[in-house]
Amino acid sequence: MEQTDIKPILKNILKTIAGFGIAPPGTAHIFDAGTGGYLKYFETEIIDELISYEGATCRFFEGVYGSGKSHLLQLLKELAFRKGMVVAGTDLSQALGLTDWKLITQYILENMEARIDGEIIRSLPKILSAAMKKTTPENIDKLRKSNLPCPGFKNAMLFGLQIDKLSANAKDKLTEFLLGNKVLLSELKKEGLIGIKGHLSQRNAEAVLKTLLGGLSYIGFTGTMLLFDENEKTLLKSTKKNLIAANLMRRMIDGCANGLMIGSIVIFTVLPGFLENCSMRYPALGQRLQIVKGGFDKPSWRWPVLTINFVNSTQDPEDFLEQAIKSFINIVERLNGKSINLYSAMKTQGLKVLERNVGLGYKRELMRVLSMIAFENL
Repeated sequence: MEQTDIKPILKNILKTIAGFGIAPPGTAHIFDAGTGGYLKYFETEIIDELISYEGATCRFFEGVYGSGKSHLLQLLKELAFRKGMVVAGTDLSQALGLTDWKLITQYILENMEARIDGEIIRSLPKILSAAMKKTTPENIDKLRKSNLPCPGFKNAMLFGLQIDKLSANAKDKLTEFLLGNKVLLSELKKEGLIGIKGHLSQRNAEAVLKTLLGGLSYIGFTGTMLLFDENEKTLLKSTKKNLIAANLMRRMIDGCANGLMIGSIVIFTVLPGFLENCSMRYPALGQRLQIVKGGFDKPSWRWPVLTINFVNSTQDPEDFLEQAIKSFINIVERLNGKSINLYSAMKTQGLKVLERNVGLGYKRELMRVLSMIAFENL
């Protein structure tokens, strides 16, 4: 029998998709069409066989607006939570772009999330506090003995595991430091927080981020997934800031290969032209990104650079439409809605969407239209 509390949730999901064309957080799998095979590969080969052994990788998915990039990120985020990972997602724009890694690192510290005992915990201080109940003395000792690039931040994480035992004032100072804010060394020492130094700055942002990733892996998380979603064109101009951004991206890719990015998955979903801009801004980065993109007829999921359609087994738009219609009809029936002639109505309107959107940018509008029809038949 259908649980009574699930019906309002399903209705809210339909309403959200009807408005924005994308499912609310945590529900993308309900309306997925064709990505199951790739997710299984990603879980087994990337998370289980690489990240859980403190390895790292960097992946790029390219696609136009409405092609399913944000949907893929939601699916990967849901998978990461199920596998015991910490997740931090960032929307790249002109306001928060790759040119300011201090700002991005601080955003990650404040907004990173982990699912612990079924509850989503947000921000590094709260995650460390909750993790203390699940970690082991061996894990804590492993972090203490580690040779991470920012010792002062590592020590702050060690204190963060014991944050609930600190005085109110010490807890406030430590929280501010762990969130990337400036705290005077004298204030930290006054509260007995010895060994903490080097607050987040432009100069040490990269080292802080790598220390954070390694520290989370050492204390028992499977790893950390960093999601960067380019929702407006970035790195367009040849400026000093963009050169710095491209260089830091190159260092991040290299860090995944040389062991400095411990237990990390870095994922970029980008618009067409981003990879070419990277190559023009910094040729050394371009060399790392020109791997096999568009080079062969049959792409491999192991490639670090893929167009978004290659991760979906349903590449034909009409096949995708058929699978999407089945998902929506299933929801309408679970909500005791009117399903008579629903398939015909959805198919007719869905084909019109495909006719208006030649290419790969049809998915968001299609999901929005199908959700509106489903909602009207409840």
